[in-house]
Amino acid sequence: MFDIDIINFKSEPKQTFFAPEWNYYLFETNIDNINFNEISKLCLRKEKEIAKLPKSNKVSIDGFTGLGENSTTSKYEKYNVLKWKNKNIKLIKQTIIDFHNAILKHFNQPLLNELWIQCWVNIMRKGEQIKPHLHSTNPYTYLGGHICVQCEDTTTNYISPINQINMPELYKSKNSVGKLTLFQNNIPHYTSKHNSNKERITIAFDLSLNKTKNNYLRLI
Repeated sequence: MFDIDIINFKSEPKQTFFAPEWNYYLFETNIDNINFNEISKLCLRKEKEIAKLPKSNKVSIDGFTGLGENSTTSKYEKYNVLKWKNKNIKLIKQTIIDFHNAILKHFNQPLLNELWIQCWVNIMRKGEQIKPHLHSTNPYTYLGGHICVQCEDTTTNYISPINQINMPELYKSKNSVGKLTLFQNNIPHYTSKHNSNKERITIAFDLSLNKTKNNYLRLI
């Protein structure tokens, strides 16, 4: 059973035919049955291994995050964290499945017969910041997410997709170890600057209804 916090960017009822309408969702919960200290150590050990992988072939090599070509984020298509052999990683995998299913049940949606995931690690050091970006806008866009593994006094900030310019509508989520967030993958997001001497580590992922990339792992 999850305590689900639902954040909703929603328009007021339209009063003209041409007025915009929007209804975007984010979902948050907290995980307390996983040893995140062990996972942070695992991610840091894996960093050198990830560095040897080929870079992404995307137009923006780091997914428009601004973390640079030498970051673990820049290799996000070349590995999958959920393929790592570790008991805590297995727990994370099952927790993502269960939280996703709990959200579908909340909206009285049928459970899926097929679900795939691409999963990577973001490791940030003092002075670094993830710039505004989004994961997908194509017709098959589904959900993305991340889990805070190690953090100190940072936020992840989500922008209403339709209200980004004059007075952006923001939801600022305070990062805390064990926080799991799922969000519609077309919602732009970024982080505050990381000012701690200790690494900020998150596990991020994209969910898809079919296998679109080689390193996607089937969840369901």
